[in-house]
Amino acid sequence: MAVTTAVRVAGPAAVLAAFLAAAVAILVPAAGESVLPAGARSEWAPVVTAALAVLSAAGLQRTGSRRTAWMLAAASIVVLGSIRYLVPAGISADSLTVVGWVIAAITGVLLGAATAGSWGSATGQWALIAGGWAAFLTAAAVGSEVPVDAMRWTVPQWALVFALVATVAAALTVPTGMRVQRADPRLLAIMVTAAVVLSVGYRLLGEFVGSRAGDTGVLLWLVAGGALAVAVVGAEIVARLVPPGDDRFVLAVTGAVAAAYPVLVELWSGMQSATVPWWVLLVAVAAVVAGVRLSPYMPYALPGLVLAASISAATVWWPAEIGEGIPLAVRVALVALGTGLALGASLPGSASVAALGLALPVPATAVVGAVWMLPADAQWSALALFAAAVICAWQVR
Repeated sequence: MAVTTAVRVAGPAAVLAAFLAAAVAILVPAAGESVLPAGARSEWAPVVTAALAVLSAAGLQRTGSRRTAWMLAAASIVVLGSIRYLVPAGISADSLTVVGWVIAAITGVLLGAATAGSWGSATGQWALIAGGWAAFLTAAAVGSEVPVDAMRWTVPQWALVFALVATVAAALTVPTGMRVQRADPRLLAIMVTAAVVLSVGYRLLGEFVGSRAGDTGVLLWLVAGGALAVAVVGAEIVARLVPPGDDRFVLAVTGAVAAAYPVLVELWSGMQSATVPWWVLLVAVAAVVAGVRLSPYMPYALPGLVLAASISAATVWWPAEIGEGIPLAVRVALVALGTGLALGASLPGSASVAALGLALPVPATAVVGAVWMLPADAQWSALALFAAAVICAWQVR
């Protein structure tokens, strides 16, 4: 009876663990003021997170044990949930910087462990992508406040609790013989290098675009377009270095970030001003899940990215007809559905490529956000992001 119960629980537990662990890995660093020490963030932390995500996924591929992967994920969640209470009050700024690096490393380990534990299972893969991307779209809007008084805790706090329960359940119920996908040493070296180069490159490109914000006219848009072009070319180079079947995911992630960013900012702004109800965030999560689940029946990333990019650009170019004429909840749902479909249709075969792709959205906002924030007509920023998304869509069609 106990064995039968464990077998029945194993599938749902692994799906929930994949969804929630990926969500925590994105949500806590982005909106974790309620669970992390104040001042412990670092602009360069995503570099550590991306590299550790790939390394931990590859290391767990060598062990071959899904149980070990879920146990490591659970331990990482415990550390993230406890670190605020372990760090003494009044520590120096240098010590807080070190704590920030530790948090970045633990987040990367969590993301890599969740990827290793779920990759190779169709439902686990979809849940992992859906959880990570839904968290990315809603993290900034979620913030660190209690959305409803009845909840008592913040969303990151609840996410940590549920993720811990799910990962422990997944570790305890892993069926015998369920092994982690084996690692390819050559692919590992490429992915670690790509994680460092892309995340560092995004940060440097963002700083470069920001430093040229005082430029005017054509020069300003040459800088913005050039930065986005470099980001897309970097993803294309990674696509050409990985085996067939793994080549679309990083490009799809790059295009999805560019396509979703304007609506993501609008959602954040609406939540900050209390003009957007909290249930719109649930709409975004549900739409991402629907898009990812729809991808097996429509395995094409092009329509999803074009839909999301078109909605975002049209909202800026025709604010009266689209921005005010179509409710934000509908536009958020369409963008979340389209990007979820694109990512689900581009899933790689290798866990290390998946870990890299999941770790890239946050650092990619450095350059995408810098272009969006240029002190010029927002229509041209939206057009630049639309062009980057469409180019990525065409490459992964």
